Amino acid sequence: MDTAIQEFRSFWTATAKETPPTYPALRSDLQVDVAIVGGGIVGLTAAEMLRRAGRSVAVLEARRVGQQVTGRSTAKVTSQHGLIYDRLIRDFGEDGARIYGEANEQAIGRIEEFVAELDLDCDLARASAYVYAATPAELPQIQREVEAALRLGLPAAYVDQLPLPFATAGGIRFDGQAQFQPYDYTLGLARSVASAGRIFEHTRVTAIEDDEPCVVRTEAGATVTAKDVIVATHIPIGKIGLFFAKAFPYAHPVIAARVNADRILDGMFISAGLPSHSVRFARHGGQNYVIAAGDSYKPGHTDEQSRAFADLDRFLQDAFGVTATEYRWTNEDFDAMDGVPFIGRSPGSGHQFVATGFNAWGITGGTVAGILLADLIAGQTNPWAELFNAGRAKPVAGGPSFLKENMHAAQHLMSERILKRRPDASGAIGPGEGAIIELDGKQVAVHRDTEGRLHAVSAICTHLGCVVGWNGVDRTWDCSCHGSRFGLDGSVIHGPAVSPLEKKSLPAE
Repeated sequence: MDTAIQEFRSFWTATAKETPPTYPALRSDLQVDVAIVGGGIVGLTAAEMLRRAGRSVAVLEARRVGQQVTGRSTAKVTSQHGLIYDRLIRDFGEDGARIYGEANEQAIGRIEEFVAELDLDCDLARASAYVYAATPAELPQIQREVEAALRLGLPAAYVDQLPLPFATAGGIRFDGQAQFQPYDYTLGLARSVASAGRIFEHTRVTAIEDDEPCVVRTEAGATVTAKDVIVATHIPIGKIGLFFAKAFPYAHPVIAARVNADRILDGMFISAGLPSHSVRFARHGGQNYVIAAGDSYKPGHTDEQSRAFADLDRFLQDAFGVTATEYRWTNEDFDAMDGVPFIGRSPGSGHQFVATGFNAWGITGGTVAGILLADLIAGQTNPWAELFNAGRAKPVAGGPSFLKENMHAAQHLMSERILKRRPDASGAIGPGEGAIIELDGKQVAVHRDTEGRLHAVSAICTHLGCVVGWNGVDRTWDCSCHGSRFGLDGSVIHGPAVSPLEKKSLPAE
């Protein structure tokens, strides 16, 4: 593959136990009961549940099954989502917070059942999940969280001592949680879905007509006609439901590195304070690995990304003696404006369903979504539906986030595109690097490959016109406003954008 468009793999996709099967691209029109757009944990869980309920399904994946957000996560299978339950009680009441916890606990059980029923070899193992206080000043929020979790019936306990190689002031432990290899898990789910349904890769959906029946249109021209459509694309594509203004993107650094056996810890860990550090462990090829995620930053902000990786490198060296890393990648998440994922029927839609805003906890959250969406389509009553209702409005809980993040998008559009504060010249771009330059009054995204050749595409995101930024770790162009990501050749990696960046020609150097 041309190094100009090579993608950098995560630890999980690089260490899969088997060669992933290749599913065909959709080349001719198709009719099914349910069309599912997106082949990650949400789409595949929903597809398997609907297949079992007797519905015909087609999963349409724009790239490769399981390799995008699901295959780039830390893969903690847990209802312990940082310090969340005290806030959920305040914002959604005790009943709402209890439903959130119960749904995610049931998701752990559903994953465990799939693994047993389908004989999935995905290293699923039970483990405790901890949130630790690095300083005494963080203890009050830990203690409030323990009290909240216990009120909700969750498997929480306060701990004075944590099995970490550095000093802590205390923490919270959730028992009976789990971790796994997410790519192997999704590949196994896909095999089961494909046994009675249809899976298509390299099939990008560009438009959905919400009608009776719905019509799903693809980039190559083939269509899928379906009674119902699930949009399981991390953030709904295009302008569906205006979720790009209700769930806001951020990225975080992820590193996998070898560690000595005496550095392996029993459990999964995340810090209560900032900078955020999340840690778990895995084995591959007889070697022990630490899998760590660091502090969040806005996608496309190159300087923020560099600082986040540098901080995570320091943390891993100080805490676990890591001096070299084999895998480095970024993952992107979307925060729902009120802190609870949007799962259900898209606002104003008759047969279009969505799932987004998992706040970096998409393994159990995505499983919750798959179960709930399958129930809604099958006409089954589900007690989680009201809490996660995709058409809800929570102005008290979500108002400040809504205003702040949409103001960020507006300011970014103004300062980067209209004021054009990008004086960089292509000659200053070194091999393997990228930058935004101004060319004939236009913003252009330029990358120089390792052989010295320049590649250029428009820097204007095809979703709503913000300027993309350089991601030097994954070598992608990322949009800060609404989270679209593009390859070096301008191709869409994930949306909400559905159209590629326009290729540009550069003058000879």
